[in-house]
Amino acid sequence: MPEAKIGLLSVYFGLFDDAMPAGFRQSRERFADEVRRRLADHGEVVALPLVDGPERAAEAGAVLAAASVDVVMFAPTMAAPPAWMERVLEGQEAPLVVLCAQETGSVPDDYDTEAATARSLPVGVVMATNVLVRRGRPFSSVVGEWGSPELEASLDRALRAAIAVATLRSKPLLQVGEPMDGYGDVVATEDELARLGVRTVPIAAEELAVAFQEVSPERLGAVVDEVRSDADTDAAAVADEVLSRSCRLSAALESLCDARQVCGGTVNCHGPMLRWNPDVGITACLGVTRLSARGMPFSCTGDIVTAIALVLGKAIAGAALYCELYQMDIGGDWMLVANGGEGDPAARAPGAPLRLLPEDHYRGQHGPGVAAAFELSEGPATLTSLTPVASAVGGWRMVVAEGQIVGSRHHRMEGPNAMFRFSGAPVADAYRDWCRAGATHHAALLPGYRAEEIGCAAELLGIEWTAV
Repeated sequence: MPEAKIGLLSVYFGLFDDAMPAGFRQSRERFADEVRRRLADHGEVVALPLVDGPERAAEAGAVLAAASVDVVMFAPTMAAPPAWMERVLEGQEAPLVVLCAQETGSVPDDYDTEAATARSLPVGVVMATNVLVRRGRPFSSVVGEWGSPELEASLDRALRAAIAVATLRSKPLLQVGEPMDGYGDVVATEDELARLGVRTVPIAAEELAVAFQEVSPERLGAVVDEVRSDADTDAAAVADEVLSRSCRLSAALESLCDARQVCGGTVNCHGPMLRWNPDVGITACLGVTRLSARGMPFSCTGDIVTAIALVLGKAIAGAALYCELYQMDIGGDWMLVANGGEGDPAARAPGAPLRLLPEDHYRGQHGPGVAAAFELSEGPATLTSLTPVASAVGGWRMVVAEGQIVGSRHHRMEGPNAMFRFSGAPVADAYRDWCRAGATHHAALLPGYRAEEIGCAAELLGIEWTAV
């Protein structure tokens, strides 16, 4: 998980000090410091002053605003007026995680009023979350016993999701070509994207052509050498001129991404931008594969909504494969998931060869591009899809399905592929529910069980999510 800059906000209420034992405030300060040390495992922690009133809230708010944090963790030490939290968070757009970490998981029979006040954290948390819900401020919450393995795991997942959302919002998405004409499930309006805090940077065909032509011989040679070194394929499998043209396009896309400082994006190979561009004339699968390896996942057909899912998934799981659900094997209870030759090398099974193939199925004006193909690791996996839905909370819905990759053996397909078995239901029933939920025809396939993290990301984006 990439490191982040985390703002830690803790509150304390001195209303009951006269009735509390000596050293009570110091115990709350120590607890806030324990949280700070735990968060330091995930990055730089900006520990704000312990907020105990309006004046300290204003001070903490100024520190937070100046720090430009990626994530805010609200970790109250006890019940306190939520107005102080609101004051600190004014103008703050970073993803917010609320931590309710009880210091003991049980309630003794001999509890008295002082002990209950000292352990009043759940009272304070629900006061704060009520105000957040009233104000429409998205957040995700972590609840449990401090120091327990369950709480530690939930905290890790929530922070992973929060960092993914911060990654998505911190940089734009590159848009190389208009969406496929008639593909209504891959588009989103500017207003819909703005609800997620997502920005796009479109690239004109002329700009791509210039970047393509300006790749120096030295840069082209370096990319060709890198591709040949990374691949486990016979040199004769792809003609030199085919590999050279795809490597030139890859270098051009990389330069455009670096210049725009993007987190990912989308291409549409099937139009005047790439396949039918007289200056380029091939698909971009090799370039997309290399960009994914650098942490910038891309979708195809101009599918901006799946590009968002890929960026979130890559940040959460470390790998995200752009794919389609091709066909059900009803007797075997699995679904073939695959794509047309682009892949995230981080999803490759350990020891599996990375094969380079001429992409004859999608030839352009200058012939085939280069496709990448490899087997995926067997084991737990998660499919996720994102779509605008007018009636959904926040105007968007995230669809998630956990399952297992039970094989990856269809080597005659020009791209990565796997046999995915849904955990929730037999394949025909699960696919029916996938469709009913509004999933798009593209998806992001992630390693591991990731429904909780994807759900946290949806909460932080302020949108709806559903599990299949």
